[in-house]
Amino acid sequence: MKTKEYIYHLSVASLVGCGIAATFTSCRFEDEDFFDATAALRIEQTTEKVQNTLVAPANGWVMQYFTGTDEVEGFNLFARFENSQKVTLAGDHRFLRDGNAGKYTEHASLYEILKEDGPVLAFNTWNDVLTPFVDPVDYSAAPRALVKDGEGMGGDQNLVVLSYSDKEVLLRGERHGARVRMIPCETTWEEYIAATSKLKSYMTNSTIPNYYVISEKDTLYFKNLRSGVITYCERIDDPLFPSIINCVFTPSGFRLHHENNIKGVHFQEFKMAADSTCLVSENDSVRVIPMWDDYMLIRSEVWNMNPDEFSAEQKDLFKQMDNAFNVYNKNASIASIGIGKSSGGNSVFGLVVTFYTNAAKTKTNTIGMTLDLSLVSMGQINISIPEAVVTDKNMDAVSTRAENMKDLALAFARTMAGVYNMTPDNYFLPTSCKFAPVGSGSAFTLSSK
Repeated sequence: MKTKEYIYHLSVASLVGCGIAATFTSCRFEDEDFFDATAALRIEQTTEKVQNTLVAPANGWVMQYFTGTDEVEGFNLFARFENSQKVTLAGDHRFLRDGNAGKYTEHASLYEILKEDGPVLAFNTWNDVLTPFVDPVDYSAAPRALVKDGEGMGGDQNLVVLSYSDKEVLLRGERHGARVRMIPCETTWEEYIAATSKLKSYMTNSTIPNYYVISEKDTLYFKNLRSGVITYCERIDDPLFPSIINCVFTPSGFRLHHENNIKGVHFQEFKMAADSTCLVSENDSVRVIPMWDDYMLIRSEVWNMNPDEFSAEQKDLFKQMDNAFNVYNKNASIASIGIGKSSGGNSVFGLVVTFYTNAAKTKTNTIGMTLDLSLVSMGQINISIPEAVVTDKNMDAVSTRAENMKDLALAFARTMAGVYNMTPDNYFLPTSCKFAPVGSGSAFTLSSK
């Protein structure tokens, strides 16, 4: 059989069905006599093409390395191959030994392309960066304890070449099925690590651990993205069918261990949107948005209103409360009004009035009364007055002298009641948020500063 150009592609499933352990796919052959050659020659020619691919990138490769277990995150390793069979690997992962955990480390070792049923990339000597994932000995107790009866961390150092090109090499571990994707590194390795760390810190934090995963067809959730071991579920509280997906972080976002979907809408890699409001998948079909609006409801500190945006009624009530504080204590004066958790005695969540307790205005305290806040939909909130308003002990104490304080605070709270569309200054960790009323009401801004 002769052809000018042929794409040789065999699926993993078909190979397993035939009892073949390895495959090479998506490589382009232009030799018209390729399939007239012996099997040995074909393997030799393919091995040479793989070798040429590996050594080509000037800055080497980023290895997005997933072990064969779902208990740990994906890892960014780096590799530079030489024709001499030397390979330099690098990384800063948490399983580096000898006190190097979390520190940038390079280590040189040897590699070989084995000529099995298809090419196999074998890292066949010890390497400080890669071997801890493969070593069956517990890194924290070596050499006394084996990890999971000698299974180690489920890593692989013999990797079947599934496909290769100058843009991407896909590999699969022979023993544990570790998944490895290699892409050319466009920067220095340390620059790649720094950029990845910076974006990860921006888009994940311990304060907002949960994310909406939204397509046109449905909304699901990611929990604990920061850990790299994500719970993917249909609801945040008491999910019925949670699944675990590992991810590896990149300078532009993150990539999941494998493709997933929402009712047939597929996604795997997410990149930060141009407006920094969310992360978007391939073809912009799925968005990952931090649950910042939920954070607005549970934040224990106080979000203060911008007094420049007060309505005429609110300005008048603010002035009356300020006078009431002066009745309570001639050195007291109102500092701000907002929403959050009060600090006095039986703390309440709702309207919080912060006041200065001395004439120098260097010390403050708060009084509070309950409000009901609930999400109507993503980014839309309802603020209402509960049937039975509860006040904290500080409010009660102030009201013993300033008898009209509770009535003034309640009147101010009523000016805030309504449904609002919210727009934060930062969707990943807001410090302020604009509230635009749906229907009637006055717009206002809450700020954490």
